[in-house]
Amino acid sequence: MRISRLRLQTFRNISFVDLSFSGDIHFFSGKNAQGKTNLLEALGMVSALRSFRAHDINTIIKQGDRQAQMVYNIEGVGFKSAEVSINLKKKGKEIEVDGERISRFRDFIGSFPTVVMSSHDIQLLRGSPGVRRQWLNLVLASSNQSYYDNLRDYHRLLAERNSLLKKFAGSNEMKAFEAGLADKAVRLFKVRSDEIPRLQRHLKDAYLQISPEDENVKMAYKPDFEAISREGYLKQLEKSREKDRILKSTQHGPHRDDLDLGLEGRKARDFGSEGQQRSLMIALKIAQSRFVEESNGISPVLLADDVLCELDDLRKSNFWHALGKGVQVFATGTEIPNEDDGKKWQVFTVRDGTFTEAD
Repeated sequence: MRISRLRLQTFRNISFVDLSFSGDIHFFSGKNAQGKTNLLEALGMVSALRSFRAHDINTIIKQGDRQAQMVYNIEGVGFKSAEVSINLKKKGKEIEVDGERISRFRDFIGSFPTVVMSSHDIQLLRGSPGVRRQWLNLVLASSNQSYYDNLRDYHRLLAERNSLLKKFAGSNEMKAFEAGLADKAVRLFKVRSDEIPRLQRHLKDAYLQISPEDENVKMAYKPDFEAISREGYLKQLEKSREKDRILKSTQHGPHRDDLDLGLEGRKARDFGSEGQQRSLMIALKIAQSRFVEESNGISPVLLADDVLCELDDLRKSNFWHALGKGVQVFATGTEIPNEDDGKKWQVFTVRDGTFTEAD
């Protein structure tokens, strides 16, 4: 997939911009707080209609305006070209693809994949299990529509069960919701069990290409409860029901799962060096890109927010080799990088929300 043109209006500090992109690698150079990351944020919105920086959509709309607009011209596998339009409003989003309104999110997610690399990625290692679940759910939902459907339904039923727990509903009423919850839990568990080993394989290969040493990188699925069968999970829900009533929330299920990332047989979070941890995060995002391409047949666009400067010369060279040919990369930084391995950047200088292509 390639993004050949991007138009933005009233997006954060960007009043209006119309940029055309040639080649495969593009660099946005400028001092901090000028709008470089804002542009990457806008590019990333085309994947899942969400920001990699903010949860509140109102922070994205330029102060004083009522909406922000993004228009993308995209070339890719399976379609010659597409124009995607996203309007962000205070109370929602409007999406069109080639002039046709998209009313269901499930019909959009995964169609135009991007992968973001940023300094915040370290939270995938050091942060809470919820951070890792959110990343895993995004990867799997972008590659598997039925996973997205089951995840959506699971969380809806989970919220209903938690509401009944707070009302101290009777066991018969609880069981009616638990039956549907168990069905969805088993399906989520199966997909995660099947697909995490595939992600692990891509992670191991990517890390070997980036790091100068084989450090036996591992990704392991840590389910809160092995929901192998519907009956098994129903028994677990019944067993924990009284404790759940006291705590007023469901204590066991896929919403409590975690991932364990390790190096040399030990937790990378606790024992990995700074260099090892950052290399692991970059390898994880390359693994995500390869997983999505393998699943969907579409190579994601890579968005690298001020991370290439953190790599030494060897790892930087290895990074480009690991990406392979034909991957479109948008990167930011305060200094224009060297043209490593003969790669020529299309460079834009950024100042106060304006973008100027360098000669």
